[in-house]
Amino acid sequence: MKRAVRTVIRLIAAGIIVIGSMSIVLEFARYKLQRAEPDIWQFLLGSFAIVAGLALFAASSRLAARWTRDADD
Repeated sequence: MKRAVRTVIRLIAAGIIVIGSMSIVLEFARYKLQRAEPDIWQFLLGSFAIVAGLALFAASSRLAARWTRDADD
């Protein structure tokens, strides 16, 4: 049970990292192609999403162990 929960948490973390990366890349492409001013908030939100995804990925084993503690008993 713990392995399944850990996998789901890691999939969610990977999705958050991908969405944050896409946000940064698309904002950079808009900046380069349209010669518009870069929106610093898009870069910051994308960076925050990447960091949050990495933190969730790193804590996935501990979270899975905590959430499945009752199921293992």
